[in-house]
Amino acid sequence: MTTPQNVRMHGASNHFLIHFGDESPENLIKNLNGADGLLLVSEDEQADAYMRIFNADGSEAEQCGNGLRCVSLHLVRNRMVTDPTLSIRTVSGVHHCVVHESNEVSVTLCKPMMESIQLDEYPELTFVNLGNPNAVYWTEENPLLVREELGEQISNHPSFQEGMNVHFARKDDSQYATCASWERGVGPTHASGTGGASVFVASQAQGVYYVSSQGGTLKYHLNDDGVVVMSGPAGYV
Repeated sequence: MTTPQNVRMHGASNHFLIHFGDESPENLIKNLNGADGLLLVSEDEQADAYMRIFNADGSEAEQCGNGLRCVSLHLVRNRMVTDPTLSIRTVSGVHHCVVHESNEVSVTLCKPMMESIQLDEYPELTFVNLGNPNAVYWTEENPLLVREELGEQISNHPSFQEGMNVHFARKDDSQYATCASWERGVGPTHASGTGGASVFVASQAQGVYYVSSQGGTLKYHLNDDGVVVMSGPAGYV
């Protein structure tokens, strides 16, 4: 990671500008060109790499599941690490990643915590902390239409001083949901890795769980330590 470079990648159509180098995020944010966020990747003493996450509005985020998959794939495919099993540290902790031959990547997120937050205006909300704040809004309607109506106002609700990632989810069967996400600092996105994880946790389903969005389908399960593991595709833009 000694040669500065910029790469554009996506995880389930969640787009990122990824910078390997030491240019300031303030300068890089100006060149997102429609990407959902910026990922700054550098060397690290605790893991194979350290990843900082910036939303499109310049605010820094704690966690990004789709970003972890993208960075993992690039590090392995470009032999910047020597093993398809690697670790990446973010503000929320160290994440273990596995890059498969099919360009599918599995990553550990964290042990989820249910939050005891209640909003009288939105009793449908379930709050899940996955290293970043998430709210799941259960609906029987088209999640895209509900997001259009409520996404911005819930995400920017006065109760959330730093904003809230909101995921509008419809249960399609016991192991499957459809989701549309509104991410703080970004707005509507084609997918959210931690959003799908929040839907999985809020569903209280056992075993493998699938969450589909505009960008594709992501797969989730809990490992033996109760940590959420996410699997899905990554690629270049």
